[in-house]
Formats: sequence, structure tokens, C-alpha cells
Amino acid sequence: MPKTTRSFPNWNLIYRDEKVADMPWYNEKLDYDLEEEIVQRNIKGNDIKILDIGTGPGTQAIRLSELGFNVTGSDLSEYAIEKAKKLSDRVNFIIDDILNSKFKENEFEYIFDRGCFHVLPVEDRNRYVVKVKNILKIDGILFLKCFSEKEEREEGPYRFSPDGIKEIFGNDFKIQSIKETVYQGTLDPLPKALFVVMRKKEN
Repeated sequence: MPKTTRSFPNWNLIYRDEKVADMPWYNEKLDYDLEEEIVQRNIKGNDIKILDIGTGPGTQAIRLSELGFNVTGSDLSEYAIEKAKKLSDRVNFIIDDILNSKFKENEFEYIFDRGCFHVLPVEDRNRYVVKVKNILKIDGILFLKCFSEKEEREEGPYRFSPDGIKEIFGNDFKIQSIKETVYQGTLDPLPKALFVVMRKKEN
């Protein structure tokens, strides 16, 4: 039976005390599922604003900036942001809690979440959906990577099924695709994951 409640470490202390490159979610390259979508959709241009929620090590935001996008990387950990800022001056790295976000309405064309949503408490999921929808522009797209219910490890983030994703996001987003994939990082074997592409619905 999957765990109905999971506990997580203090993210700020993790980034203060541990080596970033050893963290299970560390991935130096751009997530290949996201890269595939960017290529297929022919997304390009330095006027396109992308938010990397829960940027952590900052690697995904940095890789996106290298493709020419206007990238913001946010994280609630001040130590994560402090370290990320040392790696690149092309990304707007800021401290922000998505559940109490300071971002403006309709600020981003695209949002990438590779690890924030699936560690949120169950009771905060709807609030997350509302906040993300609010800061996406009309027809904006959320790219979401989360652990799949098929992942057999006991520890780690919450797991989701395609139907579970549809139930959580379906009222506010049009689900365009859900792909069974893996979560790139330092674990071996790589955890099973879902990569979801969804478009903001009009109110």
C-alpha cells in the first residue's frame, strides 16, 4: 500500500549542509523530457519567460537560460538560491514559496516543476494548482515531472497515477499528455516518473 502521508527533511538545512551534486535529484543536464517538448513545440526566443519552480541546484534553470530563454528559478531555500546564484548570472534566482508566491498574475508563458509538487502535503495540492494557474499567462503551459505510482522505493516523494493527476489538475488545466518516464538524478536505478504537459484553461 502506498503511504498516505510522507515526511520530508528541512530543505534549507539540506542545501546548507550537503553537497549539491550528491543529492538524489541532482541532474546537470536539461531534463530530456522537457528538452523533447521544447524541440517538438519549437519554443525559442529570449522574450519567452519560463519559471523553474523548486529550482534547487539551479541546473535546469541554467540549461534553459543557455537556450536563450528569460528564466527565473525559485526555491523556498535561501541556501539553495545562494548557491545557484554563484553558478550563473543569466538566471533570475529568487527565494519564493509557490504556495505564498510573490509572482504577478499572468507572468510566465511556461512553468517547469521537476520536484516541487510531489513533495507538497496533500492538503496543499489545490492551493498549488490555483497559484500556478494564476501566474501562468493565458494558454500558458505547465511541464510537471513527478514520481509515478509505479516507483517501488519506500522512501521519497508522493507517487501519482495519470488518473490522479487528472483529478487534481483537470478543472484548471487541459491535460495534453502524460508520459511514463524516469526521474533523472543520482539514484540507481532511476525512479519511475510521470512527465505531464498541461495548458491553463480560461476562467
